[in-house]
Amino acid sequence: MSDRRGKDCRVAGPREAQDGLYRLKRLSTADFAIGERYDAWREVAYSVVELEARRAGDPDLFAIKRSVRGEMGVFASQEGSEHRTVFSRAASLSGAGEAVVISMMPTGGLGLESPDGAQCLAPQGRLAAYDATHPMRYHWGAGREIYLLLPRTRALEALGGDIPGLFLLLDTIPLGLMVREQMVALDRHAEHLEPREMAAALDALHTLAMLLLQHIGRDLNGRGEVDENAFFLAAKRYIQSNYNMVDLSPETIARALGCSRATLYRAFAQNDVTIMDTVREVRLAMSRKLIETAAGRSISVIAYDCGFKDSSSFGKLFRSRFGASPSEWRSQFS
Repeated sequence: MSDRRGKDCRVAGPREAQDGLYRLKRLSTADFAIGERYDAWREVAYSVVELEARRAGDPDLFAIKRSVRGEMGVFASQEGSEHRTVFSRAASLSGAGEAVVISMMPTGGLGLESPDGAQCLAPQGRLAAYDATHPMRYHWGAGREIYLLLPRTRALEALGGDIPGLFLLLDTIPLGLMVREQMVALDRHAEHLEPREMAAALDALHTLAMLLLQHIGRDLNGRGEVDENAFFLAAKRYIQSNYNMVDLSPETIARALGCSRATLYRAFAQNDVTIMDTVREVRLAMSRKLIETAAGRSISVIAYDCGFKDSSSFGKLFRSRFGASPSEWRSQFS
């Protein structure tokens, strides 16, 4: 994996936040002359792992990498030809970019080999976590990987201990499936997002990933404690992403996050709000935005698209919240 333990894992400071956060960067081996491709790619795409030399019969090196740095970590994807990387102990001892990697391979395969000779194959299409500081050799088949980099200390604190074995499957609960789906969606749409939109999407994804580690860790370690504020933040992110679901309910949200309804209710109560008030506020905010900008769409269609079951109740809620009917509000922008 490119740049797993390198500079991308650092939490950005204020100057970096202004200069480079939430902006998609693209690298390709095609940017370099064929004779310089191997050395150049090893330099720009790898830092703590070493790209191993080609073996007889290996195809020419080809790779494309896209990455985005956020305040909470890094999101990236890479596709390309068969290659191998090996853990660099010297770089790890320097303390550069320690990270936990949350990864999935939509296509291709990844073989893992530990120093004692133990080997395994990471299941294709599954969501898994790796500790990037563990000495290991990675055997990459031709294919594609999508991954998140999380600060190692925070990730292992959420998990409640070290990752057992070479990797840990995470998509064994509904929240894991949700994180996997959102990683795929962000990879698909990343090129079309403005920095502000990317920030919202990436921060939400990292928040859910940390909550996922916390949930998996409770199951692994038999811990009973629950960080209800984490559930509150994750639930808000889920509502913001799924406000248009007509049947969005506390049961639906709790099931998606892998918690009980009682836990979810307590999390919102601690923040002096209710679940459905939050759902309603998000829906009204989005409907107002559409009324202001989507002049060609009828108000009844906007109401339905924002999760309201009928335009009559939507109109009453809208007037109560904004002091004008939807049509009166629209007239200000026509």
